[in-house]
Amino acid sequence: MVFILSKAYQMLPQSIKNHPKVIELVQRFNNNNKFRELESHYQMLDLIFSSCDIKATGVMRQIQLLSLELLRLFDNICKKHEITYWLDYGSLLGAVRHGGFIPWDDDMDISMLREDYEKFVDVFPKEIEKIDSLKDNIIISKLTKPHSNFPENCNELDILNNGTFILFFQCALKKPYVHFDVFPKDFIKDDGLTKDRNEKQTKLQAELREKIENNTWTFEEGLKIQNSKMQFTKEKTSQISDAIDGLHNNIHNRIYKTEYIFPLKTISFEGYEFSCPNDFEEYLPLIYGPEYMHIPHIALDHNTVNFVKNQYQNNKKDIDKGFEEIIELLKNINDNFQ
Repeated sequence: MVFILSKAYQMLPQSIKNHPKVIELVQRFNNNNKFRELESHYQMLDLIFSSCDIKATGVMRQIQLLSLELLRLFDNICKKHEITYWLDYGSLLGAVRHGGFIPWDDDMDISMLREDYEKFVDVFPKEIEKIDSLKDNIIISKLTKPHSNFPENCNELDILNNGTFILFFQCALKKPYVHFDVFPKDFIKDDGLTKDRNEKQTKLQAELREKIENNTWTFEEGLKIQNSKMQFTKEKTSQISDAIDGLHNNIHNRIYKTEYIFPLKTISFEGYEFSCPNDFEEYLPLIYGPEYMHIPHIALDHNTVNFVKNQYQNNKKDIDKGFEEIIELLKNINDNFQ
């Protein structure tokens, strides 16, 4: 909590920082030995974090290595169909900062422009259907009408996302559970660069969800209506935005200069090469702020480790065997992919 308050204070306008009541509150914190001790611990952890090669262990590392093979399968399918993508969010940050996974990260984040995304959503399930040894253990979710594409006997996605109404594409292995997300991005017309676009897009996304849920709109017609209001286009412009169906939990959209993303480059991630934005040094601060190479004050917990342990009744031998078998299967599929 004190880390959050410390960070929040640094972001306050000078007029508020200088307010007598605020100054008094800060002095109380500064006079608190526990607060200074916690800040000292944070600085020590940050030094270790930014100077050493730290990797996850145990079930978290098993989840990461299985996720890596799932990413390789995704990459193979995209290359086969000439679909352009790039590592994004935590996966991109991990590649830049750690050469792979962030030590506590348990999924993969990927982005695509709209045309590639629409093609991918069509071809990816067809490619998975060809893999007899894998297809029954895969959940593919892109919610185009309320909960129609969740298997009746499987609620993993609902559990892991706390019932979140997912609009973007998500692929998961049922057991052991790992997943990756694919987020669409859209070009913005110059007329769409208004001061109120963040607030507007959040409201339009909420309306899209509501009208899909009550069957007022199909996903396709609703998205077309809302994209028009946001001045999104498939024609190349100088700026790219998070899409209406690429956001969740009412996160405001961000705007990226097209030149920050294209032409794409490659980056090493756990020993393999994957696509990444052209200028991630300009791109990542838009998401994580200028100190993205340092340890964050808050690390997100997706609870996947506990979920996987519960899948195997916390039996280590069964967990190890489950991961070993599926990783070996995916490695064989990837190494011989056609």
